[in-house]
Amino acid sequence: MIESISVTGFRGFQTQQTLNLAVPNAAKGSGLTILIGPNGGGKSTVVECFRKLSRRDNASFTEGKRNKTAGDRISIKLKFNGAEGELKTVPAGGSETEWVPVNKHQFPKIYFLPSRRVFNPYFGRGIWGRETYAQNVGNFNFRGQSIDHFSYRLFNALEHYEAFTKIFSRIYGRRLDWTIDQNDTGQYYVKIIKSKTVTHNSDGLGEGIVSLMFLVDALFESSPDELLVIDEPELSLHPQLQRRLLYEIVSLTSDRQILIATHSPEMVDIASVINGASIARIADEEDGGKIYEIDDKSRTCFKRLDDDLFNPHAFGYDSRSCFFAEDNIIITEGQEDVVFLRKLENDLDLHFNIPFWGYGAGGSGKIETITHILSTMGFKKLGAIFDGDKPEEAGRFRNKYPNYRCWVLQADDIRDKVDREGNLLKSGIFDINKTIKEQHKAYAMDLLREINEFVTG
Repeated sequence: MIESISVTGFRGFQTQQTLNLAVPNAAKGSGLTILIGPNGGGKSTVVECFRKLSRRDNASFTEGKRNKTAGDRISIKLKFNGAEGELKTVPAGGSETEWVPVNKHQFPKIYFLPSRRVFNPYFGRGIWGRETYAQNVGNFNFRGQSIDHFSYRLFNALEHYEAFTKIFSRIYGRRLDWTIDQNDTGQYYVKIIKSKTVTHNSDGLGEGIVSLMFLVDALFESSPDELLVIDEPELSLHPQLQRRLLYEIVSLTSDRQILIATHSPEMVDIASVINGASIARIADEEDGGKIYEIDDKSRTCFKRLDDDLFNPHAFGYDSRSCFFAEDNIIITEGQEDVVFLRKLENDLDLHFNIPFWGYGAGGSGKIETITHILSTMGFKKLGAIFDGDKPEEAGRFRNKYPNYRCWVLQADDIRDKVDREGNLLKSGIFDINKTIKEQHKAYAMDLLREINEFVTG
């Protein structure tokens, strides 16, 4: 098992950054590592480190990928199976690398699947095993470039037809048979059999089906002694297929390691994180790329939120979307606050598009829970809005997170709360008819402008 990878001098990584990989503990999803972050944050750099390591003897680093601030040298260190190894540029400098120790038997087993998954629709015949393919597949540095010899893996999959097709069909959502056929010119192609009378050849396959063939090939022969790295598994897949793909990945990672780099909230599985999976956020900061990881307390926080049956959406799709934000997130107490604060913007004819956290924390006491998770993941600009009757909780928040912002509403709540008899329980910014109270208009305008300046400044 690979315990960690440390990177120095590669692209934006000026100083050594370490990613600790999830190690399976027999619980479902426990061996899954999820890389997230905004575009340009550095996920691709980390993923490419694994690609370099998977090629063993064929790794080199072009001039433009070596960080000059780090001395124009690259180091990628691994801890695995109780051993340590380092892929680094040779002492003379330049593009070439060496693996220390040199003993290939001390090299970890890594299978890498790139994000751009395309193969030539017409191909020759050949059969490659997983290891042969991993070591001989060509470079895939250019978008839209076909991946060499993937067709050899399809011939291999044909020899394991049922194992391959079962996974393929589970992710696709129904049975989808396929085969390899040959045209009269001698070229081979993939034939998808959709019904007794409808077939598609590989020249007419949609990108989703093509991508799925690569993904299933990567999954169906994976093993506990191998790290499987998948870059952007969600590309070209419908959200429903993404969910089923994640289910397959999670099912495998009770006894093996899989790392995915993703831009999709659908691919972030909170149940797996509670079981031991890792979430790492890669961010591009002023002094270079940084890797942030959740800690054990974050897992406890996730479980607390997941166990709240009254607010089961706390880490729903909208909330998980924040993981891919650059920064600047505003956390509110509950869903009413998000709804009414957005209504406040609209009613006051303001168009700020403030990035609120999902649909609220599920109560003022959980604002700190969510803040801890986001702080461990390297978010620098967070804000929290407390109701006016929660000054003590707001004070504790300010003391614990002095670098974050905190606002307290002028009223006890965002809207008036009444009992069944119509008696006022809490006075809000909005009245019972969902209209802004006149005495709060100026305050509300100033509040929203201040929050907007915070998130955009």
